[in-house]
Amino acid sequence: MIDKRRGLKAELSLLMRFTSIFLLLLITFAPGCTIDRDGADRPASNTAIRSDNSTAATAKPADAPAEADARAAAKIMGSNAERELCYQTDTGDNVVLKSQTFAIDFEPFRSTCFVTEHNPEYDDPPMDSEIAIYRKGKRLFGFPNQFNGVTTGCWVEAVGFQDLNSDQLIDVIVIGKCSAKSAPYNENMVYVNTGKAFTTNEDANTKASEFTTVKAVVGYVTENREIFFKQ
Repeated sequence: MIDKRRGLKAELSLLMRFTSIFLLLLITFAPGCTIDRDGADRPASNTAIRSDNSTAATAKPADAPAEADARAAAKIMGSNAERELCYQTDTGDNVVLKSQTFAIDFEPFRSTCFVTEHNPEYDDPPMDSEIAIYRKGKRLFGFPNQFNGVTTGCWVEAVGFQDLNSDQLIDVIVIGKCSAKSAPYNENMVYVNTGKAFTTNEDANTKASEFTTVKAVVGYVTENREIFFKQ
């Protein structure tokens, strides 16, 4: 009789041990939550919570601004096929500089070609450059005061298209260089889109002459809009 009691007591003790271990494992590995030191349930650590604890926060991809810029550029620039057609523009005695010729699609010259042409006698650098807008081989617009009045020995280094003053009109930025005895120097141009044509201010352009990239000129213009745009 005593042996039976001892056996039952041992079995009961063993069962209680297994039950305790099972409960401990259940608490430790329960999905979707952890336990604070004060015993209160809280969301698992891989769940992002906004500071006001109202809804889960979704972070924007790091490249979202770049994607937005690419979409904006696609709306103002023509297709690659259209750009290829621009290369075939008849510019008379000059030749088309392909690297600085683009298909554009914004007011006031939709579905046109921004063409950079130069004297065929000069290839490297392509001096005596000119810029103009063409449509189907017809010259629609010649940009005024190119290279700020310098008429020979200049070429286009880079071109940018961007709305610089938030008026929903695309302006044109041109990085220009001109030859000199000592070394080439910059003659940059910012062409303001009026909705009917493009204008430029030589005095304002001079203030941006130290910059060598479109990005740098854009940064300067956006910080000094009063110099380039009439109030």
